[in-house]
Amino acid sequence: MRESLRLVIVLTLVCLIAALALAGVDRLTKEPRLEQKRLAHLKAIKSVLPPFDNDPLKDKKEIEGITFYLGKKEGEITGVAFSSKGEGYSGFITIMMGVNPEDDSITGIEILEHMETPGLGANIEKEEFKNQFKEKSLANSKLVDGRLAVKKDKGDIDALTGATISSRGIVEAVDKGLKVFLKYKEQILIGQ
Repeated sequence: MRESLRLVIVLTLVCLIAALALAGVDRLTKEPRLEQKRLAHLKAIKSVLPPFDNDPLKDKKEIEGITFYLGKKEGEITGVAFSSKGEGYSGFITIMMGVNPEDDSITGIEILEHMETPGLGANIEKEEFKNQFKEKSLANSKLVDGRLAVKKDKGDIDALTGATISSRGIVEAVDKGLKVFLKYKEQILIGQ
């Protein structure tokens, strides 16, 4: 009995020290982690928008919980970037997408987060896959039941071999994103 009590006390102390150490490390690394997240966000915005000369992280609009980042060149909006989600094979896929406000076409997409299978679904990060979305819009794409689709579903987006579900997740995110942009387009561009 006495030996068991001693083991419980020692184990409790070890757990307490470990918890305090983890809390301390979390507190020490919080600011650097937030800065890295901000830089990754800015990098994604830069990769999906046409050239701009403003700071889209400051020149933004929030509408119903969605943040729209405005890229401007000489005061004129050249593109709008925002994130969207679709369901992949291993969970949600989050993308940053850019849209040209002139013709509602995609200027680019970037993968922000995913848990897809390395070597298969993770190939959604490859440029040749992402580039096929450039200049696509709801007006110039083959829609299936009013939405974008992969060729396997009679759409016009090439799915990755062995990763159709991951490809569908990206297509879903892009389709949702374009529809969100069109829904809020007036509010996004008003006063700009």
